[in-house]
Amino acid sequence: MFRKRNGDINWRNIILLSVALICLIVGVILLLIDPIKNMKRQKITDDMMESIVNNSQATFVVKSSGNEVSGEEFEYYYGDEEVAGSSIDYDTMVAELPEEVVLTALGSIKIASVDIDIPLWDDATIVSLRYGAGRLAGTADPGQVGNMTVLGHRMRAEGKLFNRLGEVKIGDTIEITCIDGNKYIYVVDTIHEAVLPEDLDYYIDYDDGTGKQITLVTCTPTGVATHRLLVVGHILE
Repeated sequence: MFRKRNGDINWRNIILLSVALICLIVGVILLLIDPIKNMKRQKITDDMMESIVNNSQATFVVKSSGNEVSGEEFEYYYGDEEVAGSSIDYDTMVAELPEEVVLTALGSIKIASVDIDIPLWDDATIVSLRYGAGRLAGTADPGQVGNMTVLGHRMRAEGKLFNRLGEVKIGDTIEITCIDGNKYIYVVDTIHEAVLPEDLDYYIDYDDGTGKQITLVTCTPTGVATHRLLVVGHILE
């Protein structure tokens, strides 16, 4: 029987260890991609929020190819267009985006009970929803009679964007502070916990005749997004 000398190299074991190490490194990188992207997005969003609040800055220029949100291709509305789980439509819209996009701030939206305090943009587009919530085109302005519909992503990361919207309760307040300093406070009086995406038009009525209303829309359940969570409030006067 032949025995290996002490100086012999077991190449098979080295190859197996190398493959295992590579797999481990790749796995760690994949696990860190989303957290790193979220940290980067949060830093940009925080800087925007500071400028909106302290300097009344209303416009920001961002790259349309940056800070994509995981699952955004399965969201509900983007401006005047609807994406209902169609990756083809989403890819087409992304391909048609200019290299840079101008975001225009209405102000900020704050829900103190769940620690939401983020920029409120004057549109709800693919890009704007990566950096805050957005008012759906054609719906009421803050403080106006009618229904102001606001869209936001249900992020997986705790406390990011509309991640905690499902914790809002009847009687909580939604505070909209406009870029001009005007402030409007809505009191939550209705919550629709599971609306089918195809039924959204019934709830997003541009003027439902119930006064000065706000409707917040996000996906539910978190990470699954088969339905939509709607939080509805009316202005406190």
